[in-house]
Parts: sequence; structure tokens; C-alpha cells
Amino acid sequence: MKSEVAVAPADTAAIPRQPGWIRRLLRNKGALVGLAILFGWIFVAIFAPMIAPYDPTLTVARARQAPSAEFWFGTDQLGRDLVSRVLYGSRISLSLGLISVTLGAIPGITLGLLAGFYGGWVDTVISRFVDALLAFPSILLALLVIATLGPSLQNVMVAVGVATVPEFARLTRGSVLAIKALPYVDAARVVGAKGLRIMVLHILRNANAPIVVLATLQVGAAILIGAGLSFLGLGAQPPTPEWGLISAEGRQVLRKAWWISTFPGLAILSVVIACNLVGDGLRSALDPKMRNS
Repeated sequence: MKSEVAVAPADTAAIPRQPGWIRRLLRNKGALVGLAILFGWIFVAIFAPMIAPYDPTLTVARARQAPSAEFWFGTDQLGRDLVSRVLYGSRISLSLGLISVTLGAIPGITLGLLAGFYGGWVDTVISRFVDALLAFPSILLALLVIATLGPSLQNVMVAVGVATVPEFARLTRGSVLAIKALPYVDAARVVGAKGLRIMVLHILRNANAPIVVLATLQVGAAILIGAGLSFLGLGAQPPTPEWGLISAEGRQVLRKAWWISTFPGLAILSVVIACNLVGDGLRSALDPKMRNS
């Protein structure tokens, strides 16, 4: 009597398994919706010159023409096509959010890492500095920086970046304090690992989950603050097709030409909501306390 041996198909064994957090993220419907919106805007930002029907700075029709089959979002007070301006504006607004968060994350993470790891007077000095920054609301802190540097799109990126520094510093410090007390950090010290190696490879590497979540949420907040500063005339300057500036240009004729401010406002809303959905999904996927599997 022949014995039968079950053999797993070779192609099944060769399929790599996705990391657990990716599987959990992909099961989150809200996160999938957020990712779809963000990837859609990223696609638009990259291919805006090929997608936009007109040059965003040129007059192509009569002023304040209502949405129609020819001009889907209508035209602004100078006769420029709003679809083209919103599409090109995605490049500026997304870049503003990503660059601002990067400018804030690097010094913020560094300060939080030093404060949490070394403690003592280093922690005291850094913590008091961060507390002073936290005493100001983000938009007010950004306004102070703009008042010092002057209104421009580049200065808005710096201002919003400065406003995000204390958030990254506080979160990183708390994570470092929790991880520093774990046994494997003491083991690294026993085998002779230096302070910088311990901070980067053993502590920061294991504190990246909450930092990634915060960075995702801060991108949406940075876009919103940047648009608010441009709306006030402190950011991008005409004729730059930036969402906040486009909304500001239509506020004087909101009753007669509602579409000028509405469509860029909806674009801002969609990106901010998408960032929040993705951030919530990442938090659920990366936080061990919230894992369902």
C-alpha cells in the first residue's frame, strides 16, 4: 500500500507574506479611502501640465464665468480657468505640506531624542524650550515667523515647519523615555555600544511607529495652516495658483461667484481628511494596543 505525502504547491510557498501592519492597514476601509484620495492628488500633482486644459496664469475666457461643460469649475475674476489653477495648486500645496513637516520633523525628533536619552540638564533645557513653543498655537507661531522673515511661499514652509517642531519633540521624548528602560537597551550598553549607536539603532528605530503616524497627521495640518497663511496674504503671492490664495481671491465675490472659493476649499478639505484617515489607519495598524490580530 503506497503512502501518500501532501506536498505544498511550489508557487504558494514562493509568495512572500506582507508585513502584519500592512495587512491591518489594508483591512481598514477608512485608510483605503484616504490612500486613494492622496494617491489621486499625487498623480494630479505630478501630471498637472498634461492634465490641465489651460495655463493657470493666463486669461482664457470672460471673468467670473459660471461652471459649464467648457470650464468645469468656472473662471476666476481675471478669466483664468479654475480647473487648471486647482490642478496646478496641488503641486504647491502638497509640496508645502511635505517640506514643512520634514523641516519640523528633523529638528523635533533630534531634540526629543537627546532630551529623552540623556535626561538631566539636557532634558531640562530642551523641555523648557519646547514648552515655550507649545505656549503658542501653531498658527500664531507661524505668524510670528512670517512677521520676522516676510511673506513668501518659502517662508511659509519654514514657518509651518517651526510650528511642528514641538509636537515631534514631545512625542519623541516620551517614546524614548519608555524604550530606554527596556532590557535590550541595557544589553546594548553592556556589550559596549556607544550612545549614538544606541539612540539611532536601538531606540529611534523602535520609536518610529508613533512618529510616522504624527507625520502623516501633520501633513494635513501643515497644508491647512499654509493655506490659511496664503488666504491672509502672508504666503504665496499672485499669480501663484495656490489653494489658499485662490480661495482668498474669491472671498470678495462669494455671493456672485461662489465657485472661485468653493472648489479650492474642497480640495483642501479632501487632502486634510485623507491625511487624517491614513493617520488613524496607521495608528490602528502600528499600535500594539489597538491590534485585533
